[in-house]
Formats: sequence, structure tokens, C-alpha cells
Amino acid sequence: MQAMMLAGKWVWIWNWQRCEGGDASRVAARLRAAGCAGALVKAFDGPRWFDQGRAWREIAAELKGHGVAAGGWGYSYGTDPAAEAQRAIETAQYGGADLLVLDVESEFKGNPRAADALCRRIRDALGPEYPLYFSSFAIARYHRTFPFEFFGRYCAGTVPQVYWNAFRWPVDQSLDWTYEDYAALGFGPERVFPAGGLYREGIVGYPYPDEVREFVRQARTRGSYGVSFWSYEHMSEEMWQAVALATTEEEDAMSSTEFDQLNASVSELSGRVGQLEAEVAATRSTPPVATPPARTYTVQPGDTLSGIAASFGLDGWQRLYEVNAGVIGSDPNRIYPGQVLVIP
Repeated sequence: MQAMMLAGKWVWIWNWQRCEGGDASRVAARLRAAGCAGALVKAFDGPRWFDQGRAWREIAAELKGHGVAAGGWGYSYGTDPAAEAQRAIETAQYGGADLLVLDVESEFKGNPRAADALCRRIRDALGPEYPLYFSSFAIARYHRTFPFEFFGRYCAGTVPQVYWNAFRWPVDQSLDWTYEDYAALGFGPERVFPAGGLYREGIVGYPYPDEVREFVRQARTRGSYGVSFWSYEHMSEEMWQAVALATTEEEDAMSSTEFDQLNASVSELSGRVGQLEAEVAATRSTPPVATPPARTYTVQPGDTLSGIAASFGLDGWQRLYEVNAGVIGSDPNRIYPGQVLVIP
């Protein structure tokens, strides 16, 4: 069954070099320790390959060599369905992706022809059994012009972005509405693989660890085979512990004492790993210099550099562009939803 390919726990990876410095063995070890089946690594952005500092297929091969699955994902805009489809096809055929997830959002509203053209080309090239998914809005009732039915026609399942911490809703309400809305669109729970937002940005804080466990538990009891988390580079140690303690498999009820004991064991193990890393760092001739964490902002549809700069009280957009030129590229007028910018 195609949909089962995304079973279990998965973690999204956006910028490979920001995840353990791009060390596939360490990334795989982290995923395995948290009980994850694999990683969803960004491969393309629209019709272009996404620059991960090295060939995507090499990243995928190394992850699989270290015992975890490698799914590919990319943001699609619908402006050039043929070229965007080709990048996805090559991610699967040449890159060796175990599965594909299309990140499709506001750009497809009112544009079902683009959705049909994009998915039809991918499906025709990869065949009816290849595990293809789409990720989009969690609460479909607020996005009625989005062509959910066209993506559902070609995709094995959907990965709704159930970022309850950003919604500022309880976990159960967020999942209630998500499953209700997708059921109305013809998606049974076995085709729904919710993604949780384990990140902190601006006024959005990390969710509580027990909410992460409840998110996974509820997805399982509602009939979903798997879940995923956004994203590796944003997750704190506490979030990793929460993922490790959450299970997508049926389990006997755990008493509060057993849960506390397990949580204490994970915390102790994390402390030992941190101590070991500190000891290794101390042996280096030049100790790392501590720097304060950088402020970041994730580009939203309709954003401009000047508008972002103004919202953070910056004196013009030029400095913002200089700091993020490697992400934005040569044209400061072309920024895309999903890009993470460092605020100077």
C-alpha cells in the first residue's frame, strides 16, 4: 500500500548544512535514537534544484546507508508545472528518493489546472505505485479555493501542516478540524499524515513536550499510520526528547510513574551526550566562541525585503539582503515563501 510508505515518525530537513553540520551519520543517529523512520530532505524549489551544498542524491544515499529512509520534498508554485514536475521526477529517479512530498500552498488557490498538470506529469513518469504525497493547509475550510481534490486524485496521501502552536489552539481542536475537513474532501484517516510544528519563531513558541506526545497519540488513534515534524534545524533538545517518547504504534497504557522514569532516563542520556560533546570540544586547540542566537524570519506569501526590514525596525532593506544573499540569490526582488532569513 503506497500510503504506508510514510508510516511512523519522520522529520523534515530544510537546510542540510544546519543539521549536524551536514554529517549524515550524525543525522541518521539522531533520527534512529528518536525512533524515526526517516527524513524528508528538501530537494527542489519550484523549477530549480535547492542548494544543499552537495548533490541531493549523495545526501539520500548516505542517509539510507546509515539505516534511515530518505524522502524528498520541494516547494511548488504552479507557475511552470512542467519544469517543477521534472525536478520532482528527477528527485525520485536520479536522486533515489524513497518517496516525494509536494509542498503546495497559496500559489495554487484558484488554479486547479496547474495542480492537475503538475501531479499528472509526475504520476505518468513514476507510475501508479510510487509514494507521492502533498503537504498543505491543515484547516481546509479556510482555504476553499485550494484544489485539494486534484492533488488527492494523484497522491497517495496528504501531510496537513497542523502547527497548533502557531494556531494557538489546543492539540485536540487542531486535529479535530483537520480530520473533519479532510474527511469531507474524501480523505480517510489512513491517507492523512499530519505534520506538527516543533519550532520557535517570533511570537510562536515551542509546543509543550506533552503536547507533542498527545499529537502523536491522537493521530494514531484516529487512524493515521504516521506523522512528521517541522523541522530538524529548529528542534530543541526538549523537542527531540518529546519525539523520542512519542510512539506511533499501539501500546499498553503507561502509568505516570513509568512515564516519569522514561523521561528521566532520556534526560540523563541527553546530559551524558552533552557532557561528552563538551569534553571533545575542550580537547580542540581553538575552543568555539559562543555567539548569541540569530533572529530569523520565515518568508510568507506577499512579503518583500523592504516590508520585512521595516517590521523589524531595520534602516532599509540593503543590510537584510547582504546578510541573506546566499539564501535569496542575485535578485533581492525575488524572495519565496518558506525561505528563512537571518535578521541582522
